[in-house]
Amino acid sequence: MCTVTVIRTDDGCRVMHARDEQRTRREGLAARWRTLGSGRRAIWPTDADAGGTWVAARDDGVVLALLNRNIPDNGRPTPIRSRGAIIPALVDLGSPEAMLARLDETDLAGVAPFRLLAIDRSGAGSVVTFDGLGLSAPVPSVPPSCLASSGLGDERVQVRLPLFDEMMALGATPERQSAYHRHRWEDRPECSVLMSRRDARTVSITTIEVTRGREPVFAVEELPEGAGWCDPVGAEMAGSAGA
Repeated sequence: MCTVTVIRTDDGCRVMHARDEQRTRREGLAARWRTLGSGRRAIWPTDADAGGTWVAARDDGVVLALLNRNIPDNGRPTPIRSRGAIIPALVDLGSPEAMLARLDETDLAGVAPFRLLAIDRSGAGSVVTFDGLGLSAPVPSVPPSCLASSGLGDERVQVRLPLFDEMMALGATPERQSAYHRHRWEDRPECSVLMSRRDARTVSITTIEVTRGREPVFAVEELPEGAGWCDPVGAEMAGSAGA
């Protein structure tokens, strides 16, 4: 359950990744820089329950972002392996194209469906989709771009995509991108970009600023559970419990 957007900036790109999770999951572990086997450096946060990560940036501006894929049963096996291990296994490869080529050669049996976005410092790259049975061919992705998923079924939140196009129509600026990730339909909080429902909510928003010649600036904003501005359903639940 996530929403990922990418826009171009004057000298790079800006990525935002809203992480939607079950209320029962623990808060993610703080992002930290790591030295990879090649000598390059990369930064990512860690899932405290399953390990692994949902987003990472490398010192040269390559970014990887993972979204769950929530689709009807297609005869795929029961998941027994975490999707979170995918990004750490790929991040040290040379280019986004090399990463997706390696993924195509990887045994994904027992991994739940997902989409993986791999981009260079300009924000351009590709998306691949795994449906639990096979991996798709890469589909080019050029900013401004948006991907969305939901545990209610991905089709429920595709309304986020035309909203993104509408909000970027006058220019894909950092201000409009940030506003998009804080957008909520009052009558549809469960489908909103800033999502809130009884069993899940948007728990964090990661922003990655990629600038030519510098290491990416990587910031994770943890969103408070039960705060009315970001979690109205949680606030209502807390109010009911205290009544």
